[in-house]
Amino acid sequence: MGSLEQLASYLDKETSTFEQTVRQHEDVQNKILAEQERLQEISRFLTSLEQVGVTVDTSEQGFTAILSGEVPKENLQVLKRALDTVTFGNFIFAETGPVDKTQTFLSVFPSAFLDEARQASTSLGVKLEPSMTDLPSNPAEAKKTVTQKLDETRASNERLATEWKSYAQENVPTVKALTTLTELFESRSNALAGASATQSTIMLRAWVPVDKVRDFSEGAAKSSDGVISIHVENDQGQHSIHKVPEAKTTGNHENRQETVSNPPTLVRVPSWAGPLQSVVNNFGIPSYGETNPVVFMLFSYPIIYGLMFGDFGQGPLFILLGLALLRLKKKGKKLFDVAQPMVDGAELVILLGIGITVFGLVFGDFFGFESQSLFGFPALFSPTQGALEGNIVNLKSFMKIVLLFGVAHFTFGLALSAYNKLRHHEYSETLFGPVAWAWAYLSGVYLVALFAGSNFDLSVILKNWPLLISAFGPIGLMGIKEGGLHAFEALLSSASNTFSYLRIWALNIADFFFKVALVVSMTAVIGGLAGTIVGAVIGNVLVMIIEGLIVFVQTLRLHWVEWFSKFYEGAGTAFAPYTEPLGWNVAE
Repeated sequence: MGSLEQLASYLDKETSTFEQTVRQHEDVQNKILAEQERLQEISRFLTSLEQVGVTVDTSEQGFTAILSGEVPKENLQVLKRALDTVTFGNFIFAETGPVDKTQTFLSVFPSAFLDEARQASTSLGVKLEPSMTDLPSNPAEAKKTVTQKLDETRASNERLATEWKSYAQENVPTVKALTTLTELFESRSNALAGASATQSTIMLRAWVPVDKVRDFSEGAAKSSDGVISIHVENDQGQHSIHKVPEAKTTGNHENRQETVSNPPTLVRVPSWAGPLQSVVNNFGIPSYGETNPVVFMLFSYPIIYGLMFGDFGQGPLFILLGLALLRLKKKGKKLFDVAQPMVDGAELVILLGIGITVFGLVFGDFFGFESQSLFGFPALFSPTQGALEGNIVNLKSFMKIVLLFGVAHFTFGLALSAYNKLRHHEYSETLFGPVAWAWAYLSGVYLVALFAGSNFDLSVILKNWPLLISAFGPIGLMGIKEGGLHAFEALLSSASNTFSYLRIWALNIADFFFKVALVVSMTAVIGGLAGTIVGAVIGNVLVMIIEGLIVFVQTLRLHWVEWFSKFYEGAGTAFAPYTEPLGWNVAE
């Protein structure tokens, strides 16, 4: 095909031919089906006459008349009323089947009203079928005649279906080719939609990955026999002529100071990080030049998940499940709707399994049992050690660890915000934004730590006025520079977001006590070792399914709400490269 116009003309011609054939087939099929329904109604009517011993006479001089045909759907009820009036209510009326915009019908009434019924029907736009005047008077014999005609229509329908199947099989390659060409036409039309063109030239403007500019230039020059001029815009919207050995520039263009606004973002991550990138993309595509948080989430996501859900018995099961899902994914297997997201996120399941295993070893937790009692090695740190006996020292220590982790995660988000702004040369916004916020936040954390360490003696804070200035002074500067509402929101979120990390502490405790409760209850009900095993199995299965999902949601929330809100906008547009189907051939 020499041009889009030729391709469009070819597609229009070929698709019109197919559409006409399909319509003809549908019309013939609908008429056959309508005739089948009409004959079936007549058969049912004759069966009723046969049961009561009444003869039928549909000849010209007979007593009974049969009227059938197609009526416009909007005139159907009017036709019923007209026949009711003409026959003084002595008629049987049946709708036998819709045909596009019409409705087929069958009506039986005394032949004395036939002429008036035909006249009334014709005036309403009814297309009448030839009258059945060849039926025997005996209902049984008449029924045999109708059945014979019904068999003939069924045979016709089967022949039509066979012919249509053969036609479809013969044209499969053509249909596939037309589908491919249609996709090709749409791709090229969309690409040329905003192009400027003359009778002999065309100017295209597109986004190209920086590392692909030379490959693109060389390929474009080769495809146009070197008769091409390529200009590359830099980040400030300036143009430069890209030198291509094979290219013949058609002329020089002066540099124009056009602003390059809202470029798309090309996100490149390893395939094993794809599921975690999907988590980021569901929040929002990284803006152009914005730091992609997936690099850091490869560490923070399994760490937070493992802190809530550490168990070196369940962790390897997660890893095995992830490997099985990954195998299905590589084979291209599709599961039911609920399970398919797990297949798509197989690599993330493996990553979470690693986090669960590592922190399970740290906590000494093996399916809810202590590693010391089963394997002889103690936990590096067990948050719930002694909790059943009322000793909550480790629980308090774990709470402090979780809060310190939350402070670090929070502060790192502000650091990334400062980095993003510095990359865009927003020096003032950096100083009075994330830098001031981080200074105030860390000072406030230190104040709270002093307050808690002094057994909640308020005077300790009030006497330390330099630290108070250090905590609230930067917030005041934020209010002057970015507005009081933004500063007030930063102050509130600093406290609420930090304490939100305590959900890590709470879910870790819930995981432990839930498994212990089931083991104890099953032991009490069943008794002995069997009860312990049953409780352990049921508890761990429920924890892996229910709590595993809950922990995933809470981990997601800590990233999306508590962390992303500090630095990540996610207001970008994904780079969608131009693609067109391959392997197509069209004969002239």
